[in-house]
Amino acid sequence: MFKAGEVSQILIIGKDNAVRSQMLEGYLKAKLGHRAKVYSCGIEPSGVDPQAIRAMAEDKVVIAGQTSDDLKEYSGHNFDHILVFDEDLLPTVQSQFPNTDIRLLPIAAIEGFGGLDRLAAIRELRGKIELKSNELIAAQLS
Repeated sequence: MFKAGEVSQILIIGKDNAVRSQMLEGYLKAKLGHRAKVYSCGIEPSGVDPQAIRAMAEDKVVIAGQTSDDLKEYSGHNFDHILVFDEDLLPTVQSQFPNTDIRLLPIAAIEGFGGLDRLAAIRELRGKIELKSNELIAAQLS
């Protein structure tokens, strides 16, 4: 995924670009630094979830300045790698980026809004996302 001496272009796609894709973007940016340019977007962007911002800040990763972008904004861009959270999005992504390395990351979305139970679920999700970011990096940089 990542080539020594080159800057990889990575796009992360989720349905609403509010939680999972934002968290993964934050972790990959923090861990890869200048080795990659990382972006995230959604099919139906809904804004960065405040509880995701809080959960990531607890892990000292700032995603508060990230934006919730629409996939249409990236049409025509070239990416080295695309990471997709939702299997039903694969046909759309494959048709828009036919010659790109596309990987499915089957991590379920968090539903609902607000509340302590949801925040606890987002914290658990954060752990899964961090683990996945470490796996992606380790598999490609070793």
